Amino acid sequence: MSPAGFQLSAIELIRLGAPTEAALTDMDTAAAANGVVLLHGVLPAVRPADLPKALQFCASIDVHHRQGEQRHWVAQQLPRGCRIAETEREMVHGVLVTARRELSKFHEGLDLSAAEQWLWKMLYATEYPPPREAGEELRELRLRLPNAIQGVAGARGLSLVGTSVDPNPEQPPNYQYYDASGFHLATLQSDALALACLQRIVLDAFGQEVARMGEHEPLRRKVGQLERDLLVFRRSYWAADFGRQAVCTAIMRNFQRGCGLPEALQSLVSDLGELSRQVQAAETETTNAILGLLAAIGLPLATGLAIWQGLPQADVASLYRTLGITCLVTVLLTSSFPGLRRLFVTLFRRRRRQR
Repeated sequence: MSPAGFQLSAIELIRLGAPTEAALTDMDTAAAANGVVLLHGVLPAVRPADLPKALQFCASIDVHHRQGEQRHWVAQQLPRGCRIAETEREMVHGVLVTARRELSKFHEGLDLSAAEQWLWKMLYATEYPPPREAGEELRELRLRLPNAIQGVAGARGLSLVGTSVDPNPEQPPNYQYYDASGFHLATLQSDALALACLQRIVLDAFGQEVARMGEHEPLRRKVGQLERDLLVFRRSYWAADFGRQAVCTAIMRNFQRGCGLPEALQSLVSDLGELSRQVQAAETETTNAILGLLAAIGLPLATGLAIWQGLPQADVASLYRTLGITCLVTVLLTSSFPGLRRLFVTLFRRRRRQR
């Protein structure tokens, strides 16, 4: 049992696939994480009114919360070689709440039913009353679930509430209606949350790498590799769904919208396109610089050698004089024409940066 009273029953580790993990490893910016751990269990046995607060304590892994005792306990439960990402302060949670008789209301005088109050307070794990706009927010996050159960999903996780007593009380324990709901939460619905968290991890890593590349002149190989890796991610993790399990797909989409992942992906595509255009422009400038230098050096040199060959006494001394005059003409051309001077400086500046 954790310091917050969470009773752990199972641990599940879900890591990124080999191609995606290799892409994160090749980045110069270290990724915050490369996998997700699911902790299955039961909340502490407290009064119904104290459940949201208990969930808040169980989900908090802030190092400054209660001297970090919950974070330390979670770190001890992780599989060997795993650790909590330094950027994580709160775990994404999925919770199912049922009542033996009927759901009690937290606050009177609100336009929310008892089930809606439970949905909102367990989703945000807070003891404070819902705001006025809570009803509209719940409608946006609502999941289409069977009878006798309601659910919402967002950036904080998943909240499911049984709206009545178990519809199959005559069934033996572990075979009743809400037992199946708990099984779905621990399997498919948890996998949907895990997949969405993996998507966030990868997009954050790509965003940090693109930001780092934008601080310096981008290299063609790096930009091209990043574009290919992002394409693989879009056609694998981002395009993944759960087939006919529309609830799981809705959970994943709600989490994506709550965390701003679609906007982050679109921003990445735009930023990589801009970096690619910068690389192409730089390559064009380099080509122009090389052609300009060839013209500035080759034309005087060819003219000087032609004159030297036509001299009556084409000896070594006259060759040196011809080469000296050629170099002088090249320097004069380079310094006199701003275009040649700019191309000359651009070429050697780019070569020095690449080294």
